[in-house]
Amino acid sequence: MAEFSCDVAVIGGGVTGVAAAIAAARQGADVILLEPRPFVGGNATTGLCLHNFISRYGKQVVFGLAQEIVDELIEMGGAVGHIPYEGFTSAVTPVDGNYFRIKVTEMLARAGVRILYGATVVEASCRGRRIASLKFGAKGGLHTLTSPNVIDATGDGDIAAMAGVPFRKGDGPRERMQPISMIMHFHNVDPRRIARELGEVNPAMATRPEGGEPIPVYFNGSFSKWNDEIMKEGLFPNKDRHVFFNTVWPDQINVNTSAVLDLDGTDPTALSRATVELTGQCARIADFLKRHVPGFENSYCVPAAFPGVRESRNIQGRYQLTDDDVLEGRKFDDTIGQVCFPVDIHAPESSQAIFHQIGGDGAFDIPYRCMLPAEFDNLIVAGRCVSATHVAHGATRNMAPCLVMGEAAGIAAAMSSAAKQDAADLDVKGLQARLLENRVYLGEAHTTQG
Repeated sequence: MAEFSCDVAVIGGGVTGVAAAIAAARQGADVILLEPRPFVGGNATTGLCLHNFISRYGKQVVFGLAQEIVDELIEMGGAVGHIPYEGFTSAVTPVDGNYFRIKVTEMLARAGVRILYGATVVEASCRGRRIASLKFGAKGGLHTLTSPNVIDATGDGDIAAMAGVPFRKGDGPRERMQPISMIMHFHNVDPRRIARELGEVNPAMATRPEGGEPIPVYFNGSFSKWNDEIMKEGLFPNKDRHVFFNTVWPDQINVNTSAVLDLDGTDPTALSRATVELTGQCARIADFLKRHVPGFENSYCVPAAFPGVRESRNIQGRYQLTDDDVLEGRKFDDTIGQVCFPVDIHAPESSQAIFHQIGGDGAFDIPYRCMLPAEFDNLIVAGRCVSATHVAHGATRNMAPCLVMGEAAGIAAAMSSAAKQDAADLDVKGLQARLLENRVYLGEAHTTQG
């Protein structure tokens, strides 16, 4: 058994963990990032858009490390920037999933982060109000990791749950969670024809960094035109099925419409069953698109390598973001950043997407307290599993908010370890000052972007 130690331990290498690890390392911390998969980047590697940087009123509220990643992706040809859209949100930020993985792997290496791939934490040892050590399985067997401050960026709140932090799952007493899906990546397609056939509003159009004709990079629609065929073939459980498309290429497109219902993403048996079912479902959907939808006739499809879990655990933090906080666009004194993507809930009974716009000025604050469990002082929980109600989670679960939370968690943990204190004891004003130095937008009540 090997023993590892560091200043900041980040558990989970999805977008939240990537941002946390880079941000902490840039503050001078010695950082170890544990990731169960053989790659980092999480759902962003499937090609999903980095929703959302710009509010429904057209104001950009997400900057910092999230914007830096987009800028570097544009430079390497893997993104086209923030593109205006006339649908449920005012702008979209499509990226290429493989380029995202390449870029953030490079950024982690530049920052000096030590990544341990194939590493799954199996036990959290606690001493009083602190996480004392973590036991994880990887090559060579079981190993231990100790760190003065730990960031749970697992998405499912695995570390917090192991340590005994209370949490909720899903909506109401039945704990019904949003469905699990798998993105489909299509090659050799015509996005312009697909947008004409399936787009419900005008697509978001963009020109690639090297120039050329504008291409549709994002649009959403439905399969209503093919309801009879869909019901006859049993492809989906409902008519008028919603479907979401994005791309940064003129001959490729990502399709988001598959789903399995009423499965718990924290249950290994259920998650494995979802992977099997979704892989087969993606193959059937790909065949249907090729046979019926113009623009797909010469295509071939590669399903994502893993399923995407929208909802599982949300910890009970020192503050819980409420429905009203989101729907009224509330601001908080201990903000660490803002969220501007609408509440996006895929109905547990049908997987149809339902959107609710953020109130006020179109953005709400994320309080630092939402990332702090009451039971532990050296544990920060960031990302999808942050303390939020089912409705609030519909907005916070998306990738731009996760990047914002990850950057704040990384800086907070690094500052705390450097000061030989726990993250819960950190001076929030000092954290906010450091975030502003890193060009994180904290709202009008704080120093604005230069």
